[in-house]
Amino acid sequence: MHTHLERDPRGRANIAIGEDHRAASSGERFSQSSAPAPASTIREMARDFGVSIRALRFYEDRGLLRPKREGAMRFYEERERRNLKMILKSKQLGFTLAEISAMLASQSELLEAAELEMALPPEQIIAQIGFLERQRQELDAAIMELRKAHCRLVETKFLGAIA
Repeated sequence: MHTHLERDPRGRANIAIGEDHRAASSGERFSQSSAPAPASTIREMARDFGVSIRALRFYEDRGLLRPKREGAMRFYEERERRNLKMILKSKQLGFTLAEISAMLASQSELLEAAELEMALPPEQIIAQIGFLERQRQELDAAIMELRKAHCRLVETKFLGAIA
């Protein structure tokens, strides 16, 4: 999947998420078509997006997804597929569920567009970049410490085997 930053007609910054999607477990790829896709069951959604049924129910409980209900059955239409793509991409970018919920609520008109967009103010983009860079620095430091500890253990074993 590819992303790029662009401006919408109102001048707001948007992160556009391109057409190449996560492969379905069956090896097929799903894409948006001009004709409305038939509603998907919860099992089909889980398979298509590589998530668990439990995760879909969790997102529904949090109000992030609103499938149509017929008795105990849930049916996900194209809007819910777009919402789930946005949820998964936003999680990958490090946003919290509360932030994702706010983005979904404020961007419902963009979710109707042919291409999925997350309209974010430039300040929020910069703040998220800073947050992710700090996380990366912490991860790099932790990896370095673990490598040092591993080297010490290997050297100790090696020296013990020689003695």
